[in-house]
Amino acid sequence: MSVEYTLTDLEQKICSVGAKMRYVSNRKAGVKVTKIAPNSHRDVEVIGIAGELAVAKYLNIYPDFTIFIRKGGADLVTHDGRRIDVKSTFYHTGQLMAFYKNPYKGIDTFVLVTTKHYPKVVIRGWIDKKELLNERNVADLGYGKVFCMGQKGLKDIDLLLLKSKLSNDKIPEMYPDNSKDDLSGYRI
Repeated sequence: MSVEYTLTDLEQKICSVGAKMRYVSNRKAGVKVTKIAPNSHRDVEVIGIAGELAVAKYLNIYPDFTIFIRKGGADLVTHDGRRIDVKSTFYHTGQLMAFYKNPYKGIDTFVLVTTKHYPKVVIRGWIDKKELLNERNVADLGYGKVFCMGQKGLKDIDLLLLKSKLSNDKIPEMYPDNSKDDLSGYRI
């Protein structure tokens, strides 16, 4: 079962400002742009944050709003320590894709979110890393090899919610220290 969520005006502002900050920070640090979608870099960042925010809200966990550069790592961490990479796409029928040569060492689970009618987003489902990163899921969609899973192959997000029951009444300690964020030069 998919879950639809419409971001509030404030959540949309968080996505917009966060996208600008991430983009500037990534370019300053020389991070290579890997987007495939024909949409603008800003729009790609906006839907990425929108997906993370919607999944975090649904799973009742706090999203990682840090801006500083880090390689890999989870977008979200559940109360029981499950590390989630949220993949967002503009396409309503979009597939969950992961880079072929990336081992995703800091990830346990992938979640797919579609954003065709932003600010409405749809959480499509999830899959464990070892199920996605399997040779039977390799595809070439014109940009090189990727691991690819259609929406029908994903598990219901409610099953992930059940797996992620609050286990110790604490915020996960897996998020990085956001005191490293360099916010100089940003005006909101």
